[in-house]
Amino acid sequence: MRNWILCSCIALALPCFASAQQPAAADKAAQSTPSKNATAQPKLADLLEAKVRAAWEAFKNRDKKGYAAFLTDDFQAVEADGDGEHAKLHVLFEVEHSMYTDYLLQLFQVQQLGAHYAFVTYESTMQFPKGSAVRFKRVFIGELWTNRDGEWKMMRYQETAVR
Repeated sequence: MRNWILCSCIALALPCFASAQQPAAADKAAQSTPSKNATAQPKLADLLEAKVRAAWEAFKNRDKKGYAAFLTDDFQAVEADGDGEHAKLHVLFEVEHSMYTDYLLQLFQVQQLGAHYAFVTYESTMQFPKGSAVRFKRVFIGELWTNRDGEWKMMRYQETAVR
């Protein structure tokens, strides 16, 4: 009788151990097989970081046409000024009147949100001329980028002041 109970327990427990082992084996197979996204994501992150840096340089140099090339036609921005949403034309007007003299961009993160969208976050520290009301300004930025007709462009811009 004792042997029968022992054999029954082993027979019942065996499938549990077998099913618990299968996901682990599947995880190892998934880890050893490189994903197509694993190589695409770093390339996209590098591409979008380069585009963000180039857009900031165009803005700093008051290159309205150059900056406009990075924006979609339906671009919208919300800046830390508290004035709400700004359309593309308003932002392009700001390019002509840019006051910062230098900037530092850091802490980039890129999250791909599908084949045609990516969310880019980073921090910017801007330096303004001596005698300005504000000498330095730090903002945390989130941007929505979209791939339209094979070209990545900024669709939304949101900045939040960092204290």
